[in-house]
Amino acid sequence: MPSQMTLADGALLRVRPIVPADREPLADAFARLSDRSRRQRFLGPKPRLSARELDALTDVDHVSHEALVVIDESTGQIVGIGRYATGGGGGVEAAMALVVTDAWQRRGIGHGLAVRLVERARANGIARLTGTAFADNVHVRAILDRLGFRVRSIAGGVLEVELDVPGAVLAPR
Repeated sequence: MPSQMTLADGALLRVRPIVPADREPLADAFARLSDRSRRQRFLGPKPRLSARELDALTDVDHVSHEALVVIDESTGQIVGIGRYATGGGGGVEAAMALVVTDAWQRRGIGHGLAVRLVERARANGIARLTGTAFADNVHVRAILDRLGFRVRSIAGGVLEVELDVPGAVLAPR
């Protein structure tokens, strides 16, 4: 499932499923996020990730909870992460989230990552993806619009979106 992503400027990135050994590289990527990027990803202040959160973010089943990392081939650093997760009991609807480290933003990584997450959701029988973002986050809104997400609601400056995953085949559970 690992794949390559080549940016318009020629930068070569690798995209692959997260593994438990990514715990420290993920903590490093989080440390490289600005306060603004953390706030946009978590819809509020998030100064740190606890050890428990890091464990939960890196130990996923790759079906009901998928997480993909984008790695800069020249440094080995994680520069982006995208994930979806169903509710506690599994299901066919999952919440999706993306974040790209500040130095790599607005280069197409978010869109490429989102496309791959939709593909993984389809393959894993996820029929609907949902997400939330600040309504004024025009860059994330552009990614979601390009993928066909529709607005479910806007309240308190937060946008809720959803996408019926095209071609999703419900997997036996």
